[in-house]
Amino acid sequence: MELGTTEIDRIEAVMSNYSKTSELAKVESLAAIRATVCSTDLGFVLRRSQEWSKASVGAFDITVGAFSRLWSFGEAWAVPDSVNLRSALPSVDYNLVQMTGDTLRLLRPGLSLDLGAVAKGYAVDRVAAVLRNEGVHSGLIEAGGDVRFWGEKPDGSRWRLGIQHPRRRDQIIEVGDIGFNALATSGDYEQFFEQDGQRFHHILDPRTGYPARESVSATVWTDNAMDADILSTAAFVMGPDAAMAWIESLPRAEALLFFERDGQLRHRYTSGVTGHLQIALP
Repeated sequence: MELGTTEIDRIEAVMSNYSKTSELAKVESLAAIRATVCSTDLGFVLRRSQEWSKASVGAFDITVGAFSRLWSFGEAWAVPDSVNLRSALPSVDYNLVQMTGDTLRLLRPGLSLDLGAVAKGYAVDRVAAVLRNEGVHSGLIEAGGDVRFWGEKPDGSRWRLGIQHPRRRDQIIEVGDIGFNALATSGDYEQFFEQDGQRFHHILDPRTGYPARESVSATVWTDNAMDADILSTAAFVMGPDAAMAWIESLPRAEALLFFERDGQLRHRYTSGVTGHLQIALP
C-alpha cells in the first residue's frame, strides 16, 4: 500500500482546502486576477465539478468554500453569524468559475473553492489506478465512505459492501451487487455538533450557507468514486424527491437516501437498488 499512500499524499498536496501551499490555494489566488493554468489532476477535477454543478443546478458547488470557511468544522464548533453568511452569498455561484481545458478563471475576487466533496473520491480512483497499473488484479479502496473496488475477493466471490445505518451505529446495511464498481455516502452523522437541540453538520446547502436539511444520508453507486462522491453530496442537498428523480434520469447511477418525516426515519431508493438490500429497513 506504500504506492497508494504516496498517491494520496500527492493528491492532497494538489487539492487540500487547508494548506496554504497546496496547488489549489496558489491557483485560487492567481485565477481571480488572470487566467491560470492548472495541473492535469486539478484541471480534470475542476472541469468535472463544473459539469456536475450545471447538471445538478448548483446542488453541488465547489464555490461553497465561502461558507465552509465560516463554519470551521473540526476547529471552532459554532454557528456562524447570520450576517457573515448573508455577506458570503454573492461569492457562492458555480457560474463564476470558468474552465477552458486546464485553464481556470475566477470571475469574482474572493471566491473560495472547496474540493472536499470531490478530491477524496478522485484520490480513491487514483490509488485504484496506480495499483492496477502495478498488476494488482483485485482490491478494494475505502476512504471515509468513498469506495472503489475491482476484480474478485481472494475466494473468488464478488465483493459485498455494507452501508452504515445513519442512526444505528452498530448496524450495517448490506447491499448486493448492482453492477457498479464505486459508491460514496454523504451523511449528517460524521462531522457535526449540536446546539439548542439542533444538529449542525458539514454538508452545506450552497443556496443558504446552512447545513442541508432534506436528508439524513445519501449513498450513490456509479462507475467511479469521484462521481459517486459528487453525486452523493448533490443528492443529499436536493433531498429525496428531487434526488430520486434526478438520479433515475442519469444513465449510470443508483441511490439510497434516508430522511426524516414527522419524527420518523424513512428511506427511498432508485429502481436499480430494488431487490438488492439485505436488511429490512423502516
